[in-house]
Amino acid sequence: MDGVIAKIDSPGLEFIIPAVLLIISLFPFLRTAKRTQLISILSTPIALGLILGYFKYNNDRAKDASKDALLNSTPAQTNIKPPSNPSNAYMSSQTCRACHPGEYDSWHKSYHRTMTQLAKPEAVLAKWHDTQLPHGKSQLQLEEKNNEYWVTTVGSDGIKQDKKRMTMTTGSHHLQVYWLGDKNSNLQHPFPYGWLIADQKWVPVEDTFLRDPESAPPNAKWNAVCIECHAVAGKPRIMASNKGIRTTKTEVAELGISCEACHGPAQEHIAHYQNPFNRYKAKDIKKVAHGIINPDDKKIDHKKSAQVCGQCHSYQFTPNRMDRYNNGPRFIPGGQLNASVNTIVVKPSEFTNASLGSQDDIKRFTEKHGHPHPGKEWMTDRFWSDGMVRVTGREYNGLLDTACFQRGKMSCLSCHSMHSYHDSNDQLAPRMESNEACYKCHENIRENLTEHTHHKADSSGSSCYNCHMPHTTYGLLNAIRSHQIDSPKVAIQLKTGRVNACNLCHINKSLNWTNEHLTKWYGHKPAELTEDDQHVSSVLKMLLMGDAGQRAIAAWHMGWKPARDISGNDWQPNWLFRSMNDPYSAVRYIAHKSLITDPRLNKIEFDYSGLLINRTEEIRNAKDVWMKVQINQGKLTNQPELLIDKQGNPIETKANYFESKRNNQPITLQE
Repeated sequence: MDGVIAKIDSPGLEFIIPAVLLIISLFPFLRTAKRTQLISILSTPIALGLILGYFKYNNDRAKDASKDALLNSTPAQTNIKPPSNPSNAYMSSQTCRACHPGEYDSWHKSYHRTMTQLAKPEAVLAKWHDTQLPHGKSQLQLEEKNNEYWVTTVGSDGIKQDKKRMTMTTGSHHLQVYWLGDKNSNLQHPFPYGWLIADQKWVPVEDTFLRDPESAPPNAKWNAVCIECHAVAGKPRIMASNKGIRTTKTEVAELGISCEACHGPAQEHIAHYQNPFNRYKAKDIKKVAHGIINPDDKKIDHKKSAQVCGQCHSYQFTPNRMDRYNNGPRFIPGGQLNASVNTIVVKPSEFTNASLGSQDDIKRFTEKHGHPHPGKEWMTDRFWSDGMVRVTGREYNGLLDTACFQRGKMSCLSCHSMHSYHDSNDQLAPRMESNEACYKCHENIRENLTEHTHHKADSSGSSCYNCHMPHTTYGLLNAIRSHQIDSPKVAIQLKTGRVNACNLCHINKSLNWTNEHLTKWYGHKPAELTEDDQHVSSVLKMLLMGDAGQRAIAAWHMGWKPARDISGNDWQPNWLFRSMNDPYSAVRYIAHKSLITDPRLNKIEFDYSGLLINRTEEIRNAKDVWMKVQINQGKLTNQPELLIDKQGNPIETKANYFESKRNNQPITLQE
């Protein structure tokens, strides 16, 4: 009987239960009723049931047709067998849920799960229905109807030109982008706008990345790019027919980043533990689970543990692209990221000074590193000149060059957790947001913290993270902590252009100030500095002279609370106004966000992706607000280190000089 009830869906029960209760309540009356009364009483609920059943049948039929259309136009989710272990197969997170409800729940609440989703109401975060967005000379009209999301292109003449269904979403934390289905296959085309979640705002997708404003708008297909990290075991399988029409038969084990992305295909594991004796023997938690990998660095080698995360969080070279396109990834958690699984992690720190003057040099380079030299532009868009990664999402690259990993036992799970995190934003394990993360190995620092840092114990200057993992990485319209643990050095900044940790807190201080303190406190060899480096704020100089990535990081730190608390907050606005007119939209966005961290300016609105004429007017209005603030507070002082005169205005001649020396090399940071 339980099995019969289980097969009846919830809406069905909602009709059946009231009908049964109605018959029971009418039973005493039916015994004395006349024939015509009986016919009337019995026929009414039957007719009502038939009518409701008809509507429910058609409603369910329409829902099923809509669901089938959505599934047919998106990558097929199947029980893929990995090419490196064809006897096993991926079974999906739903099969894990029955035995591991706690782990399933913590994963389900994470942003990993929602990295790619089918376009359903619970997934779509943007204001979709009745939205109109400009697109060239046309308009995009967005409509939600019966839980389906549609985009209609309307020409300048008002004639509807095209209508496509939105089929998938990517992202759910900071930014959500959308994909449109293809009429010939399950190829996913990019929707030209993205939704900034914190801002609750539509912006062109090209303005959500730090990219060369003169380059063509991105037109990446989900199946060719995002599939490698935003789904499990994806097989792109993009082909071209004889008529030149591109067809795609993409398959994935599961959309989003699910259980088997980290634990490996689970068919063998599930089959093994269907045996109750095997389940009983598995009560010993010290034993390794059969048929899958537990990335816990207490159970497997810390390097293999880190590679589970590194399969996505790194820059890689794929020797055989066609194999990856047709068969998917060969790496399985617990294995090695190397040529044997068609995946080589690129480590620029090993070849920053490589000589490529001859064909023999090029050949030797490829033999040594397992891949050709990626080229200067590729490097600049991803790494600092010393090989430290400068773009988020590639934290494994930073870990590889960290002494704690190389000579110690540090892995990603030393700080992060998929199932025991206290905050889904960074997925840090309990207490790992504090110095406890470092005290686990550096216990001697605990009792001598102020002696080591030369700052008060409860200050931001005594945070291990702030000194050894500063925000020198760009991503998601933010500055992100570097995951290569190192120490601040003036000489490294002069060599790479990467601002040191000291000046990222003390944003009002010159490089000479840092030079003197590092020499005094830690015995660093004093670096030779230019006149400007001796007297001008290092971060301000970077804001005016750096490349777009450096300018973004400098602007971000002008709004960072620890830096504002230490360096004052009365000098940044004039420089942030200047950055709000930067040619790179990402820099403009960050500058405005930093500006409104000041409670006196938090009402200032600015459309960073709007037309230049509108932005200019908005900046002018913002300056007027700031001028009134300055007049009211009446405390204007000359600040030569910050290029501020005694009237509180920028020293334009010096600022223009620095801008004339700006690094205007086009750059597109490849997140």
